[in-house]
Amino acid sequence: MKRSGRWSVVGGQWSVVRRGGSPPTAHRRGFTLIELMLVIVIIATLAAMVVPRLVGRTEQAKIARASGDIASIGLALDLYELDTGQYPSGLEELLRREAPEGQTRWNGPYLKKGLPSDPWGRDYKYKYPSEHTQDYDLWSLGPDGQAGNDDVTNWD
Repeated sequence: MKRSGRWSVVGGQWSVVRRGGSPPTAHRRGFTLIELMLVIVIIATLAAMVVPRLVGRTEQAKIARASGDIASIGLALDLYELDTGQYPSGLEELLRREAPEGQTRWNGPYLKKGLPSDPWGRDYKYKYPSEHTQDYDLWSLGPDGQAGNDDVTNWD
């Protein structure tokens, strides 16, 4: 094959050479089976490395959210105590708009968006006075919904 500028001789005939250097009859369409298989193998390898790292993160995220909720509710409880001089008997008191009888320093409601449910769809538990050297106990029963080692608490 002899090349001269944009023209070349292929099989004794002159033809136009495309930018890539191949004659127009050699134009490729699509991918070969080998190329497709190579891409699938690369994607599968990457997925095999990434997926195991993400599995189990959902439960960790729920526990982190429960800890954040407990901290937020705890802050509301502390503000309530600063204004009234005592902690409430139940979490519902944090939602009151009107001051209780005899309270002059009321700044409620202390939870403006309502009481959140824990990440597993259950109510947070509250006990005053505390049984764990705190001012109050505030906890979620955790993933299994029963008291035990997987609870998320304000005393740990």
